[in-house]
Amino acid sequence: MQTEIKNKITQATSFIDEAFNPAYTSGFQLILQISIDNILITVNDKTKNRFIAFENYTFQNVYNFDGVSEVLVTLIKDSKLINHKYKYVVCVIVNNLSTLVPNALFEDERKKMYLKFNASLQGDEMVLVNDLKSMDAKNIFGLHLSIKSKLDYLFRNIRYHHASSALIDTLMLQNKNQAGKKLFVHVQQSHFEAIVIDGKNLLFYNTFNYNSAEDFVYYLLFVCEQLQLNPETIEVVLLGEIERNSTIYSLTQKYVRKLKFGERSDEAQFSYQLQILPQHYHFTLFNNYNS
Repeated sequence: MQTEIKNKITQATSFIDEAFNPAYTSGFQLILQISIDNILITVNDKTKNRFIAFENYTFQNVYNFDGVSEVLVTLIKDSKLINHKYKYVVCVIVNNLSTLVPNALFEDERKKMYLKFNASLQGDEMVLVNDLKSMDAKNIFGLHLSIKSKLDYLFRNIRYHHASSALIDTLMLQNKNQAGKKLFVHVQQSHFEAIVIDGKNLLFYNTFNYNSAEDFVYYLLFVCEQLQLNPETIEVVLLGEIERNSTIYSLTQKYVRKLKFGERSDEAQFSYQLQILPQHYHFTLFNNYNS
């Protein structure tokens, strides 16, 4: 069984700077981002606010978070970054089990009810809450217990965040002084998030699953239609795992005139090995270092 699980894992990328010394990890921050497509791992030297290591593990034939939990056991043994003692540990969860609630309406004992309005819970999730720094609201999300139990055992000081928390907070802070509507599209392997911001106001956030470039463009144009945004004039900013030579980008260009790539926050530094990563890649991972 262990061999079968290991065959599902591929280490797509590994960058470890010489500044990463296991003897000094007690002053570092470890950030893990977990989805059903991959697990990303990075280390930030908090004294310098500098990312010094990164691993990307992709999966094959893993269809739910119970499967990811099984993969995680093997990955923990193989990773050169996980098995150390860190001062800070953050786990970023990527799923579609999240919803935003204004602080004025939020009651902690009703958080599961709020989430059920917008998400289909299977019963094995723990409901957690992130405070959004950029707006007067909370992000309520579901975390699969199989993932949480393994990470809680490994790390006593771990904090959990939904990927959309850093995504929304970072974009809101980056654009708070800019007037006019912008459509941000955060692209992942099998889904994307669409966020519409007008200055200090969040107008729209939603997640869409896609199987092809045609699906991607269909849902993107659907968002424009529903919000009465003109694809000819609205600025569309791409983030996440998308390349300029991809089919998705080429097809989107045919329908969207003002298409550009965004950039992660420039507050943190990156070791020279990580600087080869495009600025729009792994946006939610690298913007969770202040969590």
